[in-house]
Amino acid sequence: MRYLVPLSTYDAALPAQPWSNTWEVLSATISEAEDSDIIVPVFKATIRNPGISGIVTGSGRYYALVDDGEELCRGKMLSIPSSLGGARVEMEFHCKPPASDDVIQAAADALRTGEVDYDPDAPAVERDAAEAYDPLFQSRDPSDDPASALVGRPEVWRWDRKTLAITRTHLTDGAALHDIGRNGLSGKGSSDGPSIKIGQPPKKTAQLRLTASWTQEAKGRQSVSISDTVTTFSWQDFQQAFPHPGDSIGSNSGWTFYSASIDGIDDAALSTFLLNGDRFGWAANGHVKCRPKAVSFSLCSAFDYRQQRQEHVLLSLRAGVQDVLYDEQSKSPVENIDLAQLTIDNVTPEWLYEDPDTFERMHYDVGDEVLASDRAWTCLIAHDATDDFLVRDPVSGDALWERRDKRAPLKDSKSPRFLDTDRGVRAIRHGLRRLHRIVLKQSRCAEVSFDVEWSLGKNITCADSCRVEHPLIPGGEATGKVTSVTAQIAEGGSRSVSVTISCADGDGSAAPVVGSGQEETAGIVYVRTTPGVKEPVNAYGLAAKSPRVYSIVNDWTVQEAAGNSAALAGEDPVVALGQYPTQLRLAFDPIAEQDVIVRRLSVTTLPVFIPRGINLTPEV
Repeated sequence: MRYLVPLSTYDAALPAQPWSNTWEVLSATISEAEDSDIIVPVFKATIRNPGISGIVTGSGRYYALVDDGEELCRGKMLSIPSSLGGARVEMEFHCKPPASDDVIQAAADALRTGEVDYDPDAPAVERDAAEAYDPLFQSRDPSDDPASALVGRPEVWRWDRKTLAITRTHLTDGAALHDIGRNGLSGKGSSDGPSIKIGQPPKKTAQLRLTASWTQEAKGRQSVSISDTVTTFSWQDFQQAFPHPGDSIGSNSGWTFYSASIDGIDDAALSTFLLNGDRFGWAANGHVKCRPKAVSFSLCSAFDYRQQRQEHVLLSLRAGVQDVLYDEQSKSPVENIDLAQLTIDNVTPEWLYEDPDTFERMHYDVGDEVLASDRAWTCLIAHDATDDFLVRDPVSGDALWERRDKRAPLKDSKSPRFLDTDRGVRAIRHGLRRLHRIVLKQSRCAEVSFDVEWSLGKNITCADSCRVEHPLIPGGEATGKVTSVTAQIAEGGSRSVSVTISCADGDGSAAPVVGSGQEETAGIVYVRTTPGVKEPVNAYGLAAKSPRVYSIVNDWTVQEAAGNSAALAGEDPVVALGQYPTQLRLAFDPIAEQDVIVRRLSVTTLPVFIPRGINLTPEV
């Protein structure tokens, strides 16, 4: 006998008999299929119509489908049946726990590795999480899409139809292998042979291009200031013409004055000039005494360099697949992925006053991290969100938030390179994993469908693999991952299980081994080609760069000589002093900014291992 047994909670143990409030099941169908990246088992049960009151009472509850005392699956009633007028109704149940969206989101978030200290030379187990997920490939908030957490893993999500736990299952390797052989086949599959469909296998070479764009920036002040003293008769003009902070040094040179100040003006020694000639009348042969000033000053320059840069890396993944059923193209179309901004924190959430979905006031716990006021912060005291973002509590004065560094992928904005830095290597390896997942999924190009005996098939799920034999299967046998299974119990008591497996078309070659000059991630062995970097400006050297020109023109010695020369020629020495004003000359080599500087890298793998689940090229 078959029953729908009500459960007190979704994870409660099956109650002991005798059961109460059960519904006798006349027929049932249990199915699950990998038709997306989230496998949701569903079961339907036909029962005698209990009336609307009975259905409403059961709506929203969890039930276990029990056959001869054995629990086959459990789930929550999806909705009230659309047709209630007959003697029988079909109920549909989904095998998911309460708040399943939150459960799978939390599981996905646990796999999302943000910006961490990544060592490309660390043991594989230590860097696996960072290479399997890279926030540079995701949107600002990817939590709404649990499948995005698995794009670097050869897995899909699956709800367990008995425990209702969220699990992950491999694309080609099942948790259990059911060796059905030929004797386990039933129905049509045992005589005419299983149903076999061959799709388009992956190309020998699959490609993916990653594009990283950023602005190389170097903005700051000189590490060494200029402090000097000049003695001049025209000290007032020198003082008035002295630059101010922010003034440009040259025209569009990229250099400005960070600081500029007159630090002191002191008297210097007197100079005496002869008044020679009739033009001075009764003052002829007299003397004029002029006192220069010693002007001390200090200068510090600032630089502002911005250069648009772009790097492309072409990932070429060679697959160890059988050479069969290819069209004229030898390579798959190349997809391009634009990475997120390298200098922006793409993993820390923005501070919010209220939840945008529920409009409930946000609560922040100790250790929570947010972005606010263009800065990154860590919560120090648990609190509900203030009306506006406040660093300190307006009443107690206690610090609510502590500032920290942003978690940007490219923390050093002066860098002229990215994809061959440690962080860039992580992005490349994640890109290879994404490409490998695509190829592995495409390699399952052979679908084999068959029926099996109930005793064997009732426990087969999409988490398993199966091996079958039949002379009509190419090569005589096939092994593949279960991608669809349907178990049916008819009203008369007959039972059947239909299974579809997807078989990969690997060529039988072994997994590659890392050699000299090669790198590896998740069994993918590859070689990088990295050209040199074009650096029109040494951004790291700007802080210590010396001025191209630094000089004082017409100091007091030049002025005094001009005054003496004028006196000897019978001219006014004071006028001569004014004709040679003291000037400061300062110049740097202009910081050259060019159009976008593009750099191209390439990565080529050794043939990656693809399981050989079916032989599509048997020897003739």
